[in-house]
Amino acid sequence: MSDCVDPYSPVWARSISVDCPGTDRLGLYFKQYYHMGENTTGECGFFDPQAMRLYHYKGLYWVAIAVTLGQGSGTERLKHRKFGAVAKKRDGGVRLSPEAGEVFGRPIDHGLIESICGIACENPEENALNTLRVTYFLAFGRNRQEADLVLDKGLELGFTGICRRSAKYWCSRLGSDEPGCFYSTSIKVVTTHCDRGGGILASCDTEIMHDYRDHYRYVWPRDAAMCASSLLKSKLPEYARRYLKFCVETLPGGGFFWQRYRPDGTRGSGWHSLDLPAGELPVQEDEVALSLVTALDYMEETGDLDFIKETYRGFVEKAARFIQEYRTEGGLLVKPSFDLWEERRGIFSFTQAVSALALMAAAKIAWVLHEKRYVEYCAAACQLVEGLAEKLSNDELGFCRGVTGPASDQDWTEDASLFMVPVFLRRIEALCDGFPSLPSLECTRSCLKRLTPRSICTWNRLEKALLVQAGANPNGIARYAGDWYWRPEGQHNLPGNPWFVTTAWHLISGYSLKILSKEQVINWLDWFRRNSLGSDILAEQINGFTGAPLSVAPLIWSHSAYIDVVNLIQAETKPHY
Repeated sequence: MSDCVDPYSPVWARSISVDCPGTDRLGLYFKQYYHMGENTTGECGFFDPQAMRLYHYKGLYWVAIAVTLGQGSGTERLKHRKFGAVAKKRDGGVRLSPEAGEVFGRPIDHGLIESICGIACENPEENALNTLRVTYFLAFGRNRQEADLVLDKGLELGFTGICRRSAKYWCSRLGSDEPGCFYSTSIKVVTTHCDRGGGILASCDTEIMHDYRDHYRYVWPRDAAMCASSLLKSKLPEYARRYLKFCVETLPGGGFFWQRYRPDGTRGSGWHSLDLPAGELPVQEDEVALSLVTALDYMEETGDLDFIKETYRGFVEKAARFIQEYRTEGGLLVKPSFDLWEERRGIFSFTQAVSALALMAAAKIAWVLHEKRYVEYCAAACQLVEGLAEKLSNDELGFCRGVTGPASDQDWTEDASLFMVPVFLRRIEALCDGFPSLPSLECTRSCLKRLTPRSICTWNRLEKALLVQAGANPNGIARYAGDWYWRPEGQHNLPGNPWFVTTAWHLISGYSLKILSKEQVINWLDWFRRNSLGSDILAEQINGFTGAPLSVAPLIWSHSAYIDVVNLIQAETKPHY
């Protein structure tokens, strides 16, 4: 069985080859049960015996389905017939009698429905079929005519033609489409979750629907910004461009993002409570900060100042003003918000550091565009770096996770998000050299020098506490000490489950701090592939003992983090990883 999606048209093809020695007749049947428009209400399905096509539709959603004999099936000598039927689930659904080669249902039905289409073949010469090859085509459109045109094109190309088009497309995009290339697979997985409207979905896995009646088909600006930046550094800038347009269209007047969005830009479901002290917002500040960093990445990677100018008023300036104003302690700390794991509120070192970087990113963009605000953005960034040194770290332990509670107690829980603090600080240091001399920049450089040994101290402390060691070899990095999420029973001696994202951050941070060598990072790359699914898909996390995937798969954030590691080490043979 092989699947392929056409890169230019919304058509999916599945080729099935069945070895059937000694069999003179055989049927293949395909069952459909959709949730069009994310619900099961008001759907209609019908089989057109003239066109030999099955259709499902609801409003602007149309699906056209056809089944054909594949090449090499001896089509000229096979007697075959195609069929389809639809029925309500409450009536027992569509029934199949494989022995008789019959499907029982109705030619058309509506409501909560299911359908079956198929093809039954027999050899009139009373010889064995030996091998039967069938191709299933599924095409999408906004009406029947559009779905039919897409299906016509798919049938014209055939499964082999669609595969060739797809291979040429990805070869052109990536410079290689070598089978078994994990780097290329990761890029494909991320890009196929990029909506044409700019949103980048976290995952199309629906497994979570069984327990939570929700899904991961949302745009988390946190994940989306990091994914867009990963693709930028992989020389695929259009996805970041679309995402920044999405930011312009979805960013509220206040300059902050809500927790997550639907692909159409409307606000998604969430769990950030509004029961907060006066002056605080139910936001996750790192999401808008990371998106500002993506804007800088886009400008630096493409030099497309015309586009950056278009997004400046609608996104960059509004977001930077929000971060600049949403501060406390005389400007030294960001105000409390939710952490990047979406589990707790407080003032976190990750949020503080990425907010400082975001202000520097906005300053660089403003300076290039000859906007006057770059001076005040630099000054605000300097204060946040100073706050990181004075309020959120010390020489003995490095960075704390954050300060929480009414008493603003320091939380020294080892948290893998702290791996990224040195990475953000090094980027700030590099940006300081791109401006004219300013007093605030000198202050920033001074603070950064103080923070370098604390960064190394933090990295060593985190590795010791979070490295999952369930056997002879290390098995990834947990999110934080005592992480309970999806932890299997009997694993209380581990800090938590290994996550692909946090393991990648451990490598990126260690390499940036010159603690890990390039060879050590390369040796870790095989761990990602070894713990992926057979299809090279990365889940969110794995069982620390067995390596079994846990939570959603794929998680686009996981693949993006892997791409970041490979891009960072600048391996000349990237595709082989």
